[in-house]
Amino acid sequence: MFDFPPLEGAAFGIAAWRREVAASFVPLDVHPLGDGPFWARSSRTDVGEVSVFRIEHSASIVARTPKLVRRSPSDLIKVSLQLEGEELVEQDGRAALLHPGDLAIYDTSRPYSLRFEGSTSLLVFTFPRGYLDIPRDELAAVTATAFPLESPLGRVVNPFFVGLAHSLTELPGANGQRLARTGLDLLMTLLSTQLQQGVPRDPRRQLLHEMLDSIDGRLEDPELSPATIASAHFISTRHLHAVFAEHGITVAGWIRERRLEHIRRDLADAALADVPIARIAARWGLVNPAHFSRLFRTTFGQSPSEYRSATALEPASSAPRPPVLADERRTASSLR
Repeated sequence: MFDFPPLEGAAFGIAAWRREVAASFVPLDVHPLGDGPFWARSSRTDVGEVSVFRIEHSASIVARTPKLVRRSPSDLIKVSLQLEGEELVEQDGRAALLHPGDLAIYDTSRPYSLRFEGSTSLLVFTFPRGYLDIPRDELAAVTATAFPLESPLGRVVNPFFVGLAHSLTELPGANGQRLARTGLDLLMTLLSTQLQQGVPRDPRRQLLHEMLDSIDGRLEDPELSPATIASAHFISTRHLHAVFAEHGITVAGWIRERRLEHIRRDLADAALADVPIARIAARWGLVNPAHFSRLFRTTFGQSPSEYRSATALEPASSAPRPPVLADERRTASSLR
C-alpha cells in the first residue's frame, strides 16, 4: 500500500527545513535528535485549498508553541498519516503514537508537538478548519487521537488517503477536487464516529449533534432560523441558545458560518466555474446578493469574485521541493 518511491533531490539542512515548514505550514520549532546530521526532503501537491505533502526526515522534535500560536495565528488543520517509522502526536492533553498506516489530526490554532525517534516517512494533509462541520471545542476532543489502520473505519479511510496522495498529481482540476472532497467527507465520518462514542452518556451533547445535522441539511432554506430549528426538535428557543452557548457558538453565527463555508468551497470548485456567484449563494440560502457579498468580504477579506479568481486551479504538481536560499526566498516573496 505504501509503494512510494524515495524522494529525490538535495536534502534540507536544519536551518533550511525550519524556513521550509514555516512557509509551507505554520512557524514551528524544529530540533534534531541524535548525533548525526539532520536531513529532510518533501514534495507538495495542491488541489484548491487542500494540500498534500510527502515528507521524509531524520529524527527530530517539532513543536507549535504557545508563543508561536500567539505570534502567527492559523486555522489550518493537519492530518498526519504515517508511512514508515513512528510519530508521537501530542495536543489538548492527549498523546497518540502512530505506526505505519495510522493517522491523527491536529489543529494549528493551538499548541501541539510531534516527536520522531528515528528516520521517518509520512503524508501530511492540510486544509482550512471550516472544511470540518463541527464546532471547535468538539474538534478539540478528537485531536491527537490515533485512528489505526486495523480498525473498521481505518481499513477504509486510511488507505483512501494513501491513494489520494498517489492520484492527485494525475487528476488536476475538478476531478482532483472531487477526490479531495471525498477524502474530507470520509475524515468527517471518522471524527464523528469517535465523537459519538461519548454522546449517549450526555443528552445535551447528543441534542447538539442532532441539531447540527439538521442545520446542515437545511442550509439552502432562506427561512432557516433559531425558531424553526427549535420547533423541529421540540424545544424552546431559549433551550436551543443555551445548548449552543455551552460550546461557545451562537445558532445564527453557526448557520452563517456553514453557509459561507459551503459557498467558499463551491467558488473554488473548478466544476462550478461557470455558475454565477449569486446562484451559488442562493443555493445555500443567502438570496440577497448585496448582503451576501458584504458577509463574504467581512469573513474572508475578499469579495466573492476576488476569491474565485485567487483560487483558480493550476495543474497539480508533486515535484520534490529543493532547499531555498534566503535571498531566493526574499525574491519569491516580493513577487507574490
